[in-house]
Amino acid sequence: MSELQLKLSAEEIDRIVGFLGYGQPSAPVWFIGIEEGLGKMDSEDIEKNLKARASFAETMDLREAHLRLLLKGKPIDVEKKPPPTQVWQYMAKIMRAYGGNKDWIRLESAKEYIRSRLGRLHGETFLTELSPIPSKNGKDKTWLNWFRREDPGLNSKILQRAERLKQALVQNRPPLVMCYGNGNNLPEKFADLLGVEWQPVCPNVCASRDYRRLLLPFFGTGQLKHSVIEEIIHRGLLGSVAALSGTHS
Repeated sequence: MSELQLKLSAEEIDRIVGFLGYGQPSAPVWFIGIEEGLGKMDSEDIEKNLKARASFAETMDLREAHLRLLLKGKPIDVEKKPPPTQVWQYMAKIMRAYGGNKDWIRLESAKEYIRSRLGRLHGETFLTELSPIPSKNGKDKTWLNWFRREDPGLNSKILQRAERLKQALVQNRPPLVMCYGNGNNLPEKFADLLGVEWQPVCPNVCASRDYRRLLLPFFGTGQLKHSVIEEIIHRGLLGSVAALSGTHS
């Protein structure tokens, strides 16, 4: 199926571009990535899923949203069989470490966290991205270019979405925000969204001056190592607000 066969109305494009993320912005921990991945979806699933995203509210429960999406023609139920994405697995491991679990590295425990807690409306995480347009990988601009052709005002709308995220950050003041992806000009993009200046705290990790905003390597394709998570735990960069104000040397 060719990408050119996808048909979206102006209203549907606006709803896709206006999507902010999974969970609630009031959650204590935010994860901010580059753009949502399409994983192993084939072209038919991708087109149907982009259409389905036009039914999303501005924020969505992770499970409820994915029940509207397809993988190999079947709805994605994260409670029964979550997609085996490393990004979600690392989020879950980090959150278990944040919660004080000494066995945070266990994959089965991470999978259970994904099934029951990640990105849920009444949970402790909010998952968002710099760009609302999904892609196969960081270099794939197929769908971003398609949206630009269909909507000449796309860049302006993406900037407006970024302003809404900035407002949500100011209003909710999450104790911990983790950005993941530190290649090319990504650190500058994350810094602009958060209104911070990055300072290195250990190899592959930067932080804001108050240590409540972290910049980590991308969570997929083997870029983030467990040793990096161990280091930020050791330095007290995960945990309660009180812990975040401690010593980070």
